[in-house]
Amino acid sequence: MINGYCEEKYNPVKKIFESYFLKQEEIGASFAVYKEGKPLIDLWGGFKNKNNQKWEENTIVNVFSATKGIYEIIVSILIDQNVLDLEKSVSYYWDAFKQSNKREIKLKHILSHQSGLYRFKEKITQEDLLDWDKIITILENQQPDHPCGERTYYHAKTHGFLIGEIIKKNTKKSLGELTSELLSKKLGLNFFIGVPKNKLSNVAFLYEDKTENKISSEFNAFNNPEHEINFFNKENWQRAEIPSMNGHGNARSIAIIYDTFVNDLILEKKILLSKSSIKKCLTESFIRIDESLMLPIRWSQIGLILRGGWLFGKNREAFGHNGWGGSLGFADPILGIGISYVTNKINPTMGSDFRIINLLKEFYKLH
Repeated sequence: MINGYCEEKYNPVKKIFESYFLKQEEIGASFAVYKEGKPLIDLWGGFKNKNNQKWEENTIVNVFSATKGIYEIIVSILIDQNVLDLEKSVSYYWDAFKQSNKREIKLKHILSHQSGLYRFKEKITQEDLLDWDKIITILENQQPDHPCGERTYYHAKTHGFLIGEIIKKNTKKSLGELTSELLSKKLGLNFFIGVPKNKLSNVAFLYEDKTENKISSEFNAFNNPEHEINFFNKENWQRAEIPSMNGHGNARSIAIIYDTFVNDLILEKKILLSKSSIKKCLTESFIRIDESLMLPIRWSQIGLILRGGWLFGKNREAFGHNGWGGSLGFADPILGIGISYVTNKINPTMGSDFRIINLLKEFYKLH
């Protein structure tokens, strides 16, 4: 039922992962823990689609907002290379931000969800999300909802477009191209923002556990457009670059990215970037309630979540990003590891997912 590698010490964790498939709590998933480039756990199992094709070593799946953590690591690399500066006004990179209502917005305000551009104020369709230029024009013409730095609202869908456009204007490359160049090719991984044609057959089909969700009629960070699982299973979605929510990868790739990043921090390996740049990027932003999520999220200056609850294990120094549906990736600097869980059985709530929490509790028991 499941395949992969697991150090003998972590067999109790493997048993829990296996139980999800036996009890039909999972359809297809992968789970990985890497330390200094080597696997402690690298497991996968179940089915990737309705034809009962097995979930394989290189199967990838849409990880939704867990993608944000990956491109925030790319932003950290660009900061380290002096291509981007957290303290610079966005207008330095993007002329449309020179208008008075956007002039004060700095790069760090967008990254840490304090820019006021957290939602689309006009009706957006799923198809609109595939049209980069259309979305950018909408955001360029939109008034922020509040003065920057004064409130925090998670930019669920706008975030990747805003960051991606700043990067595009500065480097002439898209986030998808930089993901491939700076992470996937460099580290030999299967993680994409915009799945290449020759990898489409590796993409797992998404299944949603339907629950009745009361959608607010007022446009907020999440409901415009509403999540539509059938659309997310289409090739045009998989091939497009919608960085806030359509990165496709497996647990191994995400765990290795976080493992490499965190060991650049603690062991100063400089594989991706310098320790000083990582420390700057992990500096905690302003502490307040996130009014999109209605939770006290601790955002770092680049938008990584600084640990809260069991979702990122037991060590308070951990950081990462989770996504709608149950996928996540994070780093633990105390143990020097990267961890990821990805799944095609979508948990539609915004709450913590028991599948990863149970695995983490068992894993940390053994440390």
